[in-house]
Formats: sequence, structure tokens, C-alpha cells
Amino acid sequence: MGCTTPWPTAGSAPKPRPRPAESGGCAMSDTEETIVHYASGNVREAMFAALRAAGHDPARLRAEDTNEADHLHLGGMHTTAWIADTLALDDGARLLDVGSGMGGPARYFAGRGATVTGVDVTAEFVDLATELNRACGLDGAVTMLNRPGQDAGLPEGSFDAALMLHVGMNIADKAPVFAEVFRLLRPGGVFGVYDLMGTNELTFPMPWAITRESSHVESETAYRGYLEGAGFDVQRSMEHRDEVLARAALMLQQGGAPLSGALILGEDVVLRRQHSIEAVRDRQVTPTLLISRKPE
Repeated sequence: MGCTTPWPTAGSAPKPRPRPAESGGCAMSDTEETIVHYASGNVREAMFAALRAAGHDPARLRAEDTNEADHLHLGGMHTTAWIADTLALDDGARLLDVGSGMGGPARYFAGRGATVTGVDVTAEFVDLATELNRACGLDGAVTMLNRPGQDAGLPEGSFDAALMLHVGMNIADKAPVFAEVFRLLRPGGVFGVYDLMGTNELTFPMPWAITRESSHVESETAYRGYLEGAGFDVQRSMEHRDEVLARAALMLQQGGAPLSGALILGEDVVLRRQHSIEAVRDRQVTPTLLISRKPE
């Protein structure tokens, strides 16, 4: 008898997220682990309630109205802006966002002139991102697809640049994802990977995983190996540790906000964030942007 997992569906009542040990002893794939961790069935309702509480109409928005709620990486939307400045994409660039979540970075890049395609395995996020794109008037510039990063099903060489923000920690087998990105980029295309790189011997829960078994943090050396194995030339490595710690301290002073990552991180959001910031402070992990290029 095969293993089955009852994924939450949009509009269903929120359910406790199962830990890996609660899956009946069945080994879960990266995709299944990610869906179990992030999907809840009520993300849309939570987002819209937070938007209304902040005085926004969910049907008519600006991209910045969602604040930090859809920039689910350390440093939030300030880091998104830093990455955009660093990549310096030309106006009209075709950008692939791997693990696009609720679409905050995709909408930010679209606001700077890019045409963005996002792929994500969590259907609940893809549906909400599509609705938010429309509310922001960006549905012509941003397309969201419910597909895995290792098999996006898109034409070869169809992007000028690609982006992956805090996704690798959810992927045990990174090599096929990087190989797919390499296939999808045109010659000379740039690939920016922003992840926490270091050891997986951490204190859990973390924002991206409940247990060590479902976390897949790896070293910068390992990332370089995967990228070079896919054919990329790794050109730059940029640490973002000091900026992340400063931003975390500022957000702590300002207190909690409805439009934040707490929308999807659950009741233990404070503990998860504390663990992640302590890991950065103790240099167990380092927020790192690796910039690679597909050879001409």
C-alpha cells in the first residue's frame, strides 16, 4: 500500500502542519516536505485580513502594500532591493524566480521593469500570488506557475536571469534544480542564489523547517560545486550578515506587524526567528548571495 499525504487545499480549514515523523513512516520528497511545511489552507484569508487591518483594499493594491509578508527571506524587502541593485538587470529583462512563494520579490522586480515568471510547488502560494499580481496591476508582467524548480517545463534559453531566494534550505537534491536553471537561461544569463549557507547542525524549529531532517542547509563550497557542476561560472560571493542582523534588531524594536512572515510561520514564529538570527550571529550560517553566469 502506497503512502499518501492529505495536502491542505485553498479554502479548507487550517490544520496543524505535520512533522516528518507524523507522516506514517513514509519518506517524503523535497516537494512534499515543502508543501507540508508552508501550506495551511488559510494563507489568503490571513493575508487579506492583514491588508484590511492596515487600511488596504485587497482588490486594489500597490506592490509595497504587502510589506514584509511576501518577502520570506532574512532581510525581507530591503534585501530584495539590495539583490535587485546588485544584479542590475536591464529594463525588460526576462527573469525566472525559482521558489517564488507569494510573489513579493517577483512583483518588486516587475516594478523595476522585468518580465517575471515564478515557479513554486505550493499551489496555495501560486494562487494567492496570481491574485495579488492582478490587484497590483502586474498580471501582465508576472506569471506564476505551480511547478517544481527541477522541472519547470519552460523553453530552453528563455530567460536572461534567474533568482532563488532562501529556497535551497528546503531542497536536499540541489543539483537538478541548478541544471534546470542552466537550461532555461540564455548564454550569458545570470543566476543569483541568496541562501543561508553553513552547517545544518542547528537549533530547531527554524523558519524553513521544524526538524533537522527536513532542513537542507549546506556550505558555500557545496553550492559552488552544484553550480559549477551544472555548467555555471561562479563570479561573486557576497555576505549579507551585518545587514541582516541590523535589520533584525530594527524589526525587534518596532515589534510585531500583521503584514510579516508571521502570516505563514505559525504560533512559534518568535522562536523560529530567534533561532535563525542566533545561528547567523554565531556564524553557524551566513546569508550569502552567489552570482553565477552561464557561459556565452
